Amino acid sequence: MSPSEITAKEFEQWLDSTFIGDPATSREFCQRNLSPDYVRLHAGGGRTDFDQAVEKVTHFRTICRKWEGKVNFLVQQGNKIAVRYTVNLIFGDNPEQHMELMFMAERDTQGRFQNVWELTEPIDESANN
Repeated sequence: MSPSEITAKEFEQWLDSTFIGDPATSREFCQRNLSPDYVRLHAGGGRTDFDQAVEKVTHFRTICRKWEGKVNFLVQQGNKIAVRYTVNLIFGDNPEQHMELMFMAERDTQGRFQNVWELTEPIDESANN
């Protein structure tokens, strides 16, 4: 059985909650939203399993000072989903960044993210001129 479809608003709320929230509730958040078999592959290298995801969510929630993003497009078929998401963010003492996230995933029968691939790149503002 495939999980129900996720709306762009629901995806935004999920991703926003990955970065904004109480660091003490990171494990609960991950248990609700990620499969115990969760694997995230990042383009260019990097692999994250469930326990590492809990650590990353805790870290992000601790250092994120600004997170304002939106879904630019979302497509899905069955348990597969692809999203383009753009965000303005500030981590720690770093300057504000404008980033693009390309996210593809498979969700388990309970709707939790299981197999994830993503590419994160800065958006070159000069390319729009």
